[in-house]
Amino acid sequence: MNSRPYNHIKLAIVICLSIISFGCSSSSDTSTATTSVSGVVLAGPASGSSVSVKNAAGTVVAGPVTTAADGSYTIAVQTSFLTSDLIFEASGGNFPDEATATTGVVLATLTAHASAGSLTSGSNVTIDPSSTIVQKLVAGGKTRAAAETIFAAAFGYTPDCSIKPAFATISSVSTTSQRLIGLRAAAFSQLTKDLGLTPAKQFELIQALADDLSDGVMDGLKTGGTAVTTASGTAIPADLDNAFAKALMTFQASSLNKSKLTTDKIDAPPFAQKALTASYIVEYVPGMIAATQGKTSFKIKLSNRNDGSAATGKAITLMPKMYMPSMTHSAPVDAVVESSTPGTYDCSVYYLMASGPGMGIWELKVMIGMETATFYPPVAMAMGTTNRAALKGVNDVIGSMMGMGTSKRTYYLFNDSSTFGMSSTFKLFIAAADDSMMMKFPAVSAGSTLHNEMNVARTVASMTVEASTDNGSTWNSLTSAATGHWSVSGLTGLAAGGTVKVRVVIDGEQKTTDGTAAVAGTNDFATFTVVAEM
Repeated sequence: MNSRPYNHIKLAIVICLSIISFGCSSSSDTSTATTSVSGVVLAGPASGSSVSVKNAAGTVVAGPVTTAADGSYTIAVQTSFLTSDLIFEASGGNFPDEATATTGVVLATLTAHASAGSLTSGSNVTIDPSSTIVQKLVAGGKTRAAAETIFAAAFGYTPDCSIKPAFATISSVSTTSQRLIGLRAAAFSQLTKDLGLTPAKQFELIQALADDLSDGVMDGLKTGGTAVTTASGTAIPADLDNAFAKALMTFQASSLNKSKLTTDKIDAPPFAQKALTASYIVEYVPGMIAATQGKTSFKIKLSNRNDGSAATGKAITLMPKMYMPSMTHSAPVDAVVESSTPGTYDCSVYYLMASGPGMGIWELKVMIGMETATFYPPVAMAMGTTNRAALKGVNDVIGSMMGMGTSKRTYYLFNDSSTFGMSSTFKLFIAAADDSMMMKFPAVSAGSTLHNEMNVARTVASMTVEASTDNGSTWNSLTSAATGHWSVSGLTGLAAGGTVKVRVVIDGEQKTTDGTAAVAGTNDFATFTVVAEM
């Protein structure tokens, strides 16, 4: 029997089944749904970096793709993977360092964590120092929310990878949010420089910062109390959050910063309450009330770095400065006095205005001899009883801020911890503008030194301060308790609120609200409103 036709039939069937099988497999591969995700690798624009996407187990599920010259990338991720947490990882390539303008710096590794269900077609994932620290905290066992909370406490903001950044060293048309991302990334470059590290060491620093935050606190120690160092051995200081705040402000003021973000447009840097100088550990201890426009009292705790002992008997000077969009100015301060607790010093700053978006940022330098610690306290708007009023000189003038002519000298009257009730004690601290740039505010009482528009000094020979709670029918004299401090006890009529009118005469000149000659009962007094019994 001839079997050849039968064999031919079997071969044909096998071939057909193979074709059908291959066709089914091919159809399955080409129909796998993918989602296109874009982003930017930012440490400066990272060119030629390799970007991959990994799952939580570290398996590559998309990529690699290569970033363009501007650091941008687009990558297709199998849509089914988006229901799980993903890690975007960039490595290689090079970038221009922001703080040093060094070109060709090799990118080590930066990452970003994308939560399950957070990505859709067209989503942006920015990969930068901030996203890397958050991702490393998540990889260490923190939830995404916990990682972001810990990060925000240390650095003063919550990273948002969904926003495409604008590079801080390149002027571009972009939103404030985009520019903020670029500025903050540049702050990490500045921090690297400030710590004495080369630009390429920034990636070691980022890992060390994540290690430091593993216990939830930025203090130079990781879980278990072990000191944190970079891979090459640089110790992370205990005041790293304070160092980051200074780095942010340093780069913001740098000529390399092209973001055009003025201080009223950036969020306040982190208010780190510990700073290190060469010799001291300087701690800002808030008072009962947080910093507010008007009088703010707090303590400075000073310890010797070599052994942690209380640093006693030190002369401390406070230097506040408000950074506004178009100018800077200072604020009056009281003399710093060491308290009964060794190494602790009582301080008061009389803030002229609040800080925050649309206003600016307060910097507070604490000087111990030639050493300086810097803090950035947020200053709230005043609420309740009037905390500050002002009167002006008539013929009493200083130089003009415009650089030509003169301006009326302003006398600032601050509520100095007054107590109101059936019998009230009204206290004032009075300071005066003493230069055209609003950087000097000496306390004022008889014997104080002031300067005119030509910077010629004169001594205040006589000064009277009076208060009235009955609309000027009766005036009560305030006593000068110390330089700039004035008080009067026994005022009545303020138990449920009311007003206190204050008039000031210095060397025979009545100070007025508008700097014109005094007209009794109209412009010759400042008004403090007491909104409720205290």
